[in-house]
Amino acid sequence: MTSVVRPTAVDSGSPVAPERSPNRSEDIFSHLTDSIDRSERKRPLGPVSNFTVEQLPHCVAEIQRSERPNGAIKAFGRSVNAMIGEADYSGLLLRLPQCDFEIAKTDIQYLVNCTYQMSAFAGLNPSDAELTVGAELSRLASLTCQRQPSVGVLSYEDMILTNPVQSDPRLYCLGAVGVEERDFCAGHQLIESELQSAMDALLDLRDLGGADASRCLTQCVARLESAQDVLTRFEDHMSPELFSQFRAFYGKNPYRNTLGPSGRFSARVVAVSVLLVGEELFRQKPQFYWDLYRLSEYYPQTSIGKVFCWLSPDNRDAWLKPAWLEGKADFPRSATISPVVERGGREIERLHEACVCALDRFTRMHRRAALKHTVEPGRPLVGVEASESIEVVLCQRLLTLPP
Repeated sequence: MTSVVRPTAVDSGSPVAPERSPNRSEDIFSHLTDSIDRSERKRPLGPVSNFTVEQLPHCVAEIQRSERPNGAIKAFGRSVNAMIGEADYSGLLLRLPQCDFEIAKTDIQYLVNCTYQMSAFAGLNPSDAELTVGAELSRLASLTCQRQPSVGVLSYEDMILTNPVQSDPRLYCLGAVGVEERDFCAGHQLIESELQSAMDALLDLRDLGGADASRCLTQCVARLESAQDVLTRFEDHMSPELFSQFRAFYGKNPYRNTLGPSGRFSARVVAVSVLLVGEELFRQKPQFYWDLYRLSEYYPQTSIGKVFCWLSPDNRDAWLKPAWLEGKADFPRSATISPVVERGGREIERLHEACVCALDRFTRMHRRAALKHTVEPGRPLVGVEASESIEVVLCQRLLTLPP
């Protein structure tokens, strides 16, 4: 296994059609190729990034095929830690510009997560798994959390928001499975982009006194409908067989009792929900907010921190559970667009209702897709705890509207 630190070509298999980056919803899950054209290298940690991109999927396949996977994963861990020990990656990590640092953090977390997941695959006990992760890799992972506080495991932010999936994706699988894995991440990125546009329109309406309410709400509806169109690709075109093969690498950490990356931890879904229906959501589904604060470390920290500031406008420590959550104060309607809508007249109320319906359709489709690809086939769940009901979690953002 010591040879795995030498970069080789990443693609495996023969393409059956020219590859296009999945930058449109109709491009994802097209199943036209089993290779990836990496059009723009993003390698902020040099050899470590090269290894993560080019060698990691091959190492995973080698460990899976090995007759002695416990020895193979231990050799993998030694190789990774030896590579990290050959240069001052700690200093480089701390000097990187923020945009490069975020990709570097993703590289490190992909390595850490892989080591834990494959250690479990090989049947290592917790002590051996920690030794396999190793001191050098653990030190780099700790440094990323010092510079940018996070949950300390592979997160939704790492997998979806900072993973450069359009040009140089970080993946665990080869061939058609790797392409499907890339498309899964790319589809989520498209959804996040649409949600960001919807959120921006709602923030303009809420915070800019002269904003055109009709234009803002119309834009919000359009962006939520576009996000739903992307979700339709997941429900109708994602291969259950390929999905099951790559999804195993994004599960809960088998040794640390932490949750895996999940769409549950999209801060933009939370933001749009708060802006559109925040008070009504609290009235109908208060557990949504309780869980939001309880699991806050799993969300992108900068984004969820802004939402907490909306929800605690008078609290210096917005991360603390607010008084309204315990019934000791009124819900902060200033976090929502409701005051603006109420002043806007019947047409604005109608457009607001259209936004709410679009959000409800989006969340219901997400629920259907999750049930179809995870619960109904009986696959392990990544974004919920053992004590939670997946059905309850999936319904937390749904208002009591007709299906």
